[in-house]
Amino acid sequence: MGTQSRTPRAALKVSLTKVARQEIANAAEFFENRKEGFGEKFNQRVDEALDKIELNPEGFRKIYKNLRHVQLEQFKEWGLFFRIEKDGSVVIACLSGKRHPSLAQEREAGVIPIRPPQP
Repeated sequence: MGTQSRTPRAALKVSLTKVARQEIANAAEFFENRKEGFGEKFNQRVDEALDKIELNPEGFRKIYKNLRHVQLEQFKEWGLFFRIEKDGSVVIACLSGKRHPSLAQEREAGVIPIRPPQP
């Protein structure tokens, strides 16, 4: 059987809500306070996850309606929660697995208001 050639899909931009940006900053500060340099490592792993979302957003499974999750390398309890929109992916949360998963689901459902994405 032959293989079909597929045209690679152009990467979509990834944006973060104000709340997600604040959660990332808070987590980086938390890790930096625990051990010098860990805040920067956390930010690097977030950047790597954002790159993965940009390259293949549909490669991550849906966990609730249109909400998807990507786990951070090295910080396995932490992940980014995002949805895919026509003009790109929007990260709505950066949460530890120790927090209740319904928090990201409530944001996606509109129970917890989300501000428009920041460029």
